[in-house]
Amino acid sequence: MLVKMITTWKEIATQAGRFLGKSHDVIGVDVGSRFMKSVKLQVDRSCPILKTFEIGTVASNTYYDSQSSREKDKHLSQIIQQNQLTPVPHTVGISVSGPQVLLKPLSLPVMTENDLREHLTLELDRYIPFDVQDVVWDIYHPNVPVKEGKQEHFLVMAKKEFIKNQIQQFEQEGMKVSFVDVDTFALANMVAYNYGNEGTWFIVHLGPTGILSVMIQEGIPVHIRQVSYEAEWYGELLDRVLISHEMTDGGCKLGASEMLLLQQFIQETTSQIFGFIKHFSDISDKAVVSAVLLSGGYSMVGGLTEKLADQLQIPVSLVNPFKEIAVPLAIQQDVRFQKVSPLLGVAVGVALRGVVSS
Repeated sequence: MLVKMITTWKEIATQAGRFLGKSHDVIGVDVGSRFMKSVKLQVDRSCPILKTFEIGTVASNTYYDSQSSREKDKHLSQIIQQNQLTPVPHTVGISVSGPQVLLKPLSLPVMTENDLREHLTLELDRYIPFDVQDVVWDIYHPNVPVKEGKQEHFLVMAKKEFIKNQIQQFEQEGMKVSFVDVDTFALANMVAYNYGNEGTWFIVHLGPTGILSVMIQEGIPVHIRQVSYEAEWYGELLDRVLISHEMTDGGCKLGASEMLLLQQFIQETTSQIFGFIKHFSDISDKAVVSAVLLSGGYSMVGGLTEKLADQLQIPVSLVNPFKEIAVPLAIQQDVRFQKVSPLLGVAVGVALRGVVSS
């Protein structure tokens, strides 16, 4: 299992190329703390075509618990069946996230790739809070200038047992997981493919685990930050907002007191994003940010995009994971698809990476 995972995580931020070769299907799956999202793309010589999308509710803590149980495995298996991820010989990729996955920035003296990996192999316990025997890891090098003899890296790490459990749950349904991705690079891949490799884009993923911010220059993630929310009660309120948004035709309906509570969430989110962009502007001499793209369930909160646009004075919108992907008319007209599209960014990014992994 260790050799397999290291192999699939090597060059973890590889971008999806344009689609050449024989037509085939690729399935990308994003199992979050509240919802499991999946997309199936048909790949041909012109562009990918969305064949199906699914979203289903996951029991609380099913994915993030460090201990696996038969009941949790059974629950996720039911969702896989409900989402019609049938046992087929297509390429299947999954994205992992949560407390069992660590993305840690490192500033180290300039060294070769081999020397860097040898250093981390010997000194990994200095950088991670887990037993080194219990983890798999990879290293990502953002394309940023060397400063004062130091080079920036991101250490990507996950617990072996955690990854193994996720893969096994799919394999129990007859599905072979071809590769494992992480949310950060799946999102960056999705943005680069749909919005192009020119300019600077800022993708902000808002979900139960906090705010994941990724600055993308020329199609490459160059700055990454993940922070937890200050308030623990956001989860219950915002889950209710999301469920209401999906289940009703008129969007979410909230009372005055709930709207006041939402203002705190919007204020904190705006402050975090503003601070990240200011920090980026201070250290970068590249072009200004083209736009802020919001992703994830909590991005659906009413008024958030307008508040951010007003505060940042740059365009802000919900991300469109299917901007450069052919979507059949029947799916385009599906009201449910229109509502949940911004939640599918990670799953689309995973599927796109499957093009070069298969």
